[in-house]
Amino acid sequence: MSNRWEMWDDHEELIWDCQKHPEDHTDFLEMSGSYTSAVITYGIRGGELCLHRHTVFPMLRIFPNNTHGSLQCDVPDHAVPKLFVNGVSMREHPESISLHNGFLDITSRCADLQVCRTLFPSPDQAALCEHILVVHTGKEPVTLSVSELGTKEFYRVRGPYGINIVERTVSWTCDRDRIVLGFDEAAAITVSYSARLAHEPTLTVDVGEEWQARANRVNALTTPLTLTTESPTLDTMFHFAKLRAGESIFRTRNGDVHSPGGTSYYAAVWCNDQAEYAGPWQAWTGDELQLNAAYNAYAWYYPHMDDRYEPIPSSIIAEGLDYWNGAGDRGDAAMYLFGATRYALVSGRLGEGNALWRAIQWCAEYNLRKMDNPIHRGLIPSDSDELEGRLPTGQINLSTNMLALGGFRTAAALADEMGEPHLAETYRRAAATIEAETEAYFAGEVHGFDTYKYYDGNTTLRSWICLPLCMDIATHAKGTAEAITSPYLYSEAGQLSEEGTAVAWDRSTLYGLRGMYRAAVILSETDPEAGKALRKTATDYLFDYCEKRLLGDHVPYAVEAYPEGGQRHLSAESALFCQIITEGILAVQPLGFRRFSFNTVIPKDLGRFVLTHIHAFGEVFDLCIEAGKWRLTTESGKSYEGECHGRVTVSFPH
Repeated sequence: MSNRWEMWDDHEELIWDCQKHPEDHTDFLEMSGSYTSAVITYGIRGGELCLHRHTVFPMLRIFPNNTHGSLQCDVPDHAVPKLFVNGVSMREHPESISLHNGFLDITSRCADLQVCRTLFPSPDQAALCEHILVVHTGKEPVTLSVSELGTKEFYRVRGPYGINIVERTVSWTCDRDRIVLGFDEAAAITVSYSARLAHEPTLTVDVGEEWQARANRVNALTTPLTLTTESPTLDTMFHFAKLRAGESIFRTRNGDVHSPGGTSYYAAVWCNDQAEYAGPWQAWTGDELQLNAAYNAYAWYYPHMDDRYEPIPSSIIAEGLDYWNGAGDRGDAAMYLFGATRYALVSGRLGEGNALWRAIQWCAEYNLRKMDNPIHRGLIPSDSDELEGRLPTGQINLSTNMLALGGFRTAAALADEMGEPHLAETYRRAAATIEAETEAYFAGEVHGFDTYKYYDGNTTLRSWICLPLCMDIATHAKGTAEAITSPYLYSEAGQLSEEGTAVAWDRSTLYGLRGMYRAAVILSETDPEAGKALRKTATDYLFDYCEKRLLGDHVPYAVEAYPEGGQRHLSAESALFCQIITEGILAVQPLGFRRFSFNTVIPKDLGRFVLTHIHAFGEVFDLCIEAGKWRLTTESGKSYEGECHGRVTVSFPH
């Protein structure tokens, strides 16, 4: 059976032709603005349009004001304006559904009427917007009417800041509740679903202005780092991933922060989702809102770093006013160290008084102290990992130690830039110690694969065994790549977290892809054929992943987990997908504020590789890799080029 979705409009639009694929099917996606997020369920049921709206308002809080304390509700049927044709309720039969640059467009037919709906979140107000255009294509005039105009409250609940109210406002092209349409005449109805505190006035939402504002914001998110290869599916997936990774930023009472979403996680930050996943990607975008949101996520942790060196919280919640630490130490200081050092070097932002550098030193010291332990000296124990005890992790797990290793390496480069060579040497020694002890403690055979055991005594394959590859450790690259792409871990839902379970999380799948590409660079230095084979494996796996996520039954973004969470479109997973390009295929390694290395040998199946409007290492530049040559051109006119033989280093002048 062919894919339900097709790519259009220069690979920036997905279309479901409902006449070609009329079978019943529903899907959902999340869309976000600074004050609102919406999960829209759409599709065909019994031949008719199925459309359901769920709204979230993260800065309107409810009791208890905790991780899940954002005001949210379904929009009930009685709050949705009903359309009538000659007094009969309109029954819409979908003709096409489109996802295009941050908008959900649905075109339906009801007899001689064409109905075009566009749904999107306001970028700057607490409102979900809907624009409905009804066009008459028949010869006989018809009377179109709407059930109710004006503003109507449909939900209220008390919260810590007062009474929260959610209401709907409907207006259209005339001041009456009905209009007669002749041939080729149209009527436009606008709807906003907005929220406020009871003592505040009803929001005035101009849907037309919000439409343009949303288009402008989406353009700002997707124009930087434009990818062009000979794989339209990869280019399109990357385009959509940039949007989802960048739109989920909320304007809290304590500053703008990125948050995962998924109807659960808003106005809050986590050491994995924000510090480790999103922040390093947002450093590349040049987008002030994303850069500031990433910095604020790191800054929210500053008050929890003191000379007691107790574990930092897993998440800071409720707009920065509280924290959650229910899973104990997940290796959060290692997550922070890994992400913050990459953000700092790529963006050059350390905050007032170099506050981020001090936080990085704190996390490094915390991990250094943990390395001196009675369980296994030289490795870092932690209570769990980012799965928070859903699966066994032993006393010392591979994830915490690999993130610390990668963080120490980048922290060393940062220490050199900060004029502290003694710290740089300390961090390099720590990284070397963890690498050596990893071989002694974790390396081993599982099901005949030359790979890693996730913890001492582990006898099953685990998805996070990919992490040494992400840290440029290629000792067991071949066996590890075979293991993570084997039937033990590979499933239709994605890569399984552990063999024998039905649990799949995209985050480990995306790290696995990144790791295979990085390991291919290392292998190519001594065994070009092995490197080529691993790069081919990674690319086949990547194309298969993109095909499923972009054109399959649940589109168009990377997802969180299955079956837990129902494959929600959490934003940080899209940031991880974006890093397959920068951290994976290009295998970028920050070496300083204006110096980095990257891989010049791209997968053959990509044909060419062009990435434009890159904001990193103090420059804006384009990179083109084609026909065995690479060329990097900066906005200021500098040019660097050479033959494609592997890793090269670029140093921009100060």
